[in-house]
Amino acid sequence: MENCEVCHVDHKERRSSTLFLLIISGALLLLSLLTGKPQISLLAYLLSGVEIFKRTIKSFTELKFFDENSLMSIATLGALFLGEFPEAATVMVLYRLGEFIEHYTIDRSQREMEKLLSESPSYAWRIEHDSIKQVDVDELVAGDVVLVRPGEKVPSDGIVIEGSAQMNVSHLTGEPLPQAVRVGENVYAGSILENGILKVRISKRYRDSSMARVVELVRKAQQRKAKVERFITRFARYYTPAVVIGAIVLIFVLRFAFALSFSESLYRSLILLVISCPCALVLGVPLTYVTALGKASRKGIFLKGAQYLDVIADVENVVFDKTGTLTETKLELVSVQPHKGFSKDEVLFFAAHAGLASNHPLSRALSESFRVDTSLLKDSKEFPGLGVRATVSDRLVHLGNDKFLHEENVEHPKSVCEAKAKVVHVGIDGRYAGTLVFKEKLKDTAREAVKNLTKAGLKVYVMSGDSEGAVKETAQSLDQVQYFAGLRPEDKLTLLEEKIMKNGTTMFVGDGVNDTPALSRSDVGVAMNSLGNDSAVEIADVVLMNAEPIQVWHLFSISKKTRRIVLQNTFFAIATKALFVVLAAMGKATMWQGVFADTGVMILCTLNAFRLFVVRLSPSASKSGMGKRDNF
Repeated sequence: MENCEVCHVDHKERRSSTLFLLIISGALLLLSLLTGKPQISLLAYLLSGVEIFKRTIKSFTELKFFDENSLMSIATLGALFLGEFPEAATVMVLYRLGEFIEHYTIDRSQREMEKLLSESPSYAWRIEHDSIKQVDVDELVAGDVVLVRPGEKVPSDGIVIEGSAQMNVSHLTGEPLPQAVRVGENVYAGSILENGILKVRISKRYRDSSMARVVELVRKAQQRKAKVERFITRFARYYTPAVVIGAIVLIFVLRFAFALSFSESLYRSLILLVISCPCALVLGVPLTYVTALGKASRKGIFLKGAQYLDVIADVENVVFDKTGTLTETKLELVSVQPHKGFSKDEVLFFAAHAGLASNHPLSRALSESFRVDTSLLKDSKEFPGLGVRATVSDRLVHLGNDKFLHEENVEHPKSVCEAKAKVVHVGIDGRYAGTLVFKEKLKDTAREAVKNLTKAGLKVYVMSGDSEGAVKETAQSLDQVQYFAGLRPEDKLTLLEEKIMKNGTTMFVGDGVNDTPALSRSDVGVAMNSLGNDSAVEIADVVLMNAEPIQVWHLFSISKKTRRIVLQNTFFAIATKALFVVLAAMGKATMWQGVFADTGVMILCTLNAFRLFVVRLSPSASKSGMGKRDNF
């Protein structure tokens, strides 16, 4: 973190120094033009060009003879040779100004990333035998108890064992509102305590925490280039030497084929060099991706590489898991319906204890509805997408859906609530014991997200292991959504491969272990509500730290806008340069116009990329409780 701060200070000092030189150079150039003394502009040229000459010399010592710095040096020195001092100075000053704007924009984008990295906690107050000791976060191990006070960061993932407080997790989720936490709830590394005092039992070493994983994700994302970026890099290797050779050939063609003077032929060739500098492409296109990654991270959206922006821009199908993705993870137990021979208390007792073996939202809701004794749970096994088989107080318990009881040969009647409710069946010692009925609620932004996606022309699907009735009810409330119910993880995978992915690029959005096969197989896997979900973070291509579906729309919107800006910058740069190359060869373009074709285009491409940072309020932002959102 200290290194990041030092780098930031160095960059700031360099920018200040560059800006000072540009101001002095610009003033000297203006004075030269006003007084008609071209010699003054030579000083402006030297002041603004010293950095370019350094880079050119370095490139030549490394046997890299042709890059944008070499082009600028050759072209402007040629202009000086012809006595065009003001033009040479103007080219150099404007080129450096374009670079300054470009680097400032890149630095701002990278600071968005560094802001997240700087949120990493550095120390912890570990409680040791009634005393408190400050230790480095890397010294903490699972089981340690730490004290967290107002203004401090939670040092690693853990569980609150004493106290209650408001936590700021905006750097992870993009959610501006603080979250209330109390005893028994999970807290995550880097979360800032706004009030209250907490005692937290650490559950993971910091290097395995959610924060550490996201930090690593961001670092890798900055290193991975999109396909267009890689093409531009390769293109520049061959383009620049070709331009230099073309300029040399142009001198001979104009001199001998068109009988122009050597000075006129050289002048036109130099204009060609200025125009043909690939800066607008080499810098403008990568900048767009860097800006997009920074924009996404500000909203709690972390991509594992810029290449996924291109894939998401081509998405035609969006597949959502239901529970925890489109609906709230916290469910309310509304009724217990015992079968003959069993009581409500008995059904609830065995179901709640068997549910301890699962991390499914229904199991968590059961544990919150009934006080459990963990020592009563013996052998247990979870069957993803089906249910749990466990031994509780020496009795065999089955807890799951209709399909699970069929597979376990537990005979049971069809639940009367199954048509319009979320139900879980309970079997005790091989006999059907009853049904638990839960109430499920759509997340605040689910309808808005689905509406925006379908309006953009995407097909939206819902896949779930829940009963037909529960999934149908959710799908109907969303409108224009196809749904599939009663699916195991392998069923979701089969449906993706055999039905959906054949019809276009597919993005799968899920939140749990059950979704990892689909997340891995889809063209783009998006993990939602991933705090504490290590497997989802590991498998997915994109991580949404906020649990709201609207982030899927934001992700798609940012990707689409990035694609548009990349195409705009590429077309504008190539078309403008092609036009001015022809004009230069015909003698219709001056060095001043060549400056616009190079530096002017670079500045315009930079400003165009910078549009990704423009924020507009979504009309429904206040309804979802998410504060400001981008309306792309």
